[in-house]
Amino acid sequence: MRVKLACPSCGAAPQVAAAQAPPETSCPRCGQAIALSWTESLRAGLEVDECPLCRGRDHYVRKDLNRSLGLASVVVVGLVSAGLLWSGRTLLAYGVLGALALLDLVIYGLMKDVTVCYRCQAEFRGSYRRTASPFDLHTAETLELEYSRRRKPDLGVRSGGSPLP
Repeated sequence: MRVKLACPSCGAAPQVAAAQAPPETSCPRCGQAIALSWTESLRAGLEVDECPLCRGRDHYVRKDLNRSLGLASVVVVGLVSAGLLWSGRTLLAYGVLGALALLDLVIYGLMKDVTVCYRCQAEFRGSYRRTASPFDLHTAETLELEYSRRRKPDLGVRSGGSPLP
């Protein structure tokens, strides 16, 4: 199992092999040491039960999609079909859109799943038992806010020590 972490200070994404289970790693961008806590099931590659970075136990499963590539393909096909519509080739424009929809369906079916930590957005890839549920927006908003407050406890306090209104 490979784990893609998010550096708490700069957001860079170092990758770590769970089988090696290092007690800490360093960020490739800022050099900060990142402490990790591994469970036995993570080391053995059995399941994702606890995040080694934030120790959260709440995860979700999504398709392992390169979002930039997906967005770029939608924009390019949209521009091509818009150009075809503008030039009066309506049937060809709809054919391009339909072909992209079919290709998208095939690619979606072939993609593997990745488990993601709600709090720190660590990604877990590999062959292991998937126990997490699909994404839930309410859970994501609650846990991301809780994690950011825990990482930066001084955000809600004035310089004199009194809380902000």
